[in-house]
Amino acid sequence: MTRPQLAPLLSTVVIGLAAAVFRILRPRARVYAKAMVMERLSPTWVNPTKYGPVTFYCPGVWPYSRSDMAKEPETTRWIESFDDNDIFWDVGANVGVYSLLAARKGHLVYAFEPAAGNYFVLSRNVELNDLADRITFLNVALADKSSLGALVMNDTAVGSAQHNFDVADPQIAARAFRQSCIGYSIDDFIQIFNAPVPSHLKIDVDGIEDKIILGARTTLRNPALKSVLLEIRPDERRALIRRELREAGLTQISPREDANTTQNYVFRRVSQMAN
Repeated sequence: MTRPQLAPLLSTVVIGLAAAVFRILRPRARVYAKAMVMERLSPTWVNPTKYGPVTFYCPGVWPYSRSDMAKEPETTRWIESFDDNDIFWDVGANVGVYSLLAARKGHLVYAFEPAAGNYFVLSRNVELNDLADRITFLNVALADKSSLGALVMNDTAVGSAQHNFDVADPQIAARAFRQSCIGYSIDDFIQIFNAPVPSHLKIDVDGIEDKIILGARTTLRNPALKSVLLEIRPDERRALIRRELREAGLTQISPREDANTTQNYVFRRVSQMAN
């Protein structure tokens, strides 16, 4: 039996033993004992990156699985290419994997994560790594307009994804949890809060990348923005996103060839490519 196969078996045994021990306690004491055990376990994982160790709070399988930063190596390489003192916006930060990497590298980061459970872990990760001076982390959504709406959640498990702000995906609407949420367009957010224009913008929100782009037309044309990385699905929205970015002076540099799959696309400002 391999270690990955052994792990769920051992966890089942440990949980069973704990339940047997707790059964001798009265109901209120049983709950208190369970809470103390969970609190003292405080599961963390340390990833030794080239910029120094990054500690991840892992209260579930999803946060742990993301902590090795191996899921999207092209995103890691993109962040490693940033110039000193660049500003990174992480839209759809989830538990903060790439926000933490960019901040550890020395960049100023704005991390946007609307899902409440993910935001809790993101906040804990910022605290564990003592990066609150570099990461502004916000429990808000970004979209095409500023509004009070709902995050339609595919799954409420900590670290989960595939959520949509103010878009009722018919495939998940019947079983989705709707979390109340405030949303802003990028242009409105910068104007209202006098936020710095990003040097690099990552958008990975599993479905409304096109709306976020439409709400960022002024920002996309700002020469301070050097590059954009988006996860784009192979549907009609891909053409719209490309057109908007091209008209803003941004050129696709990867992938070289499209595929009929969801991919990360990197666009860079023409003037930056010339330098």
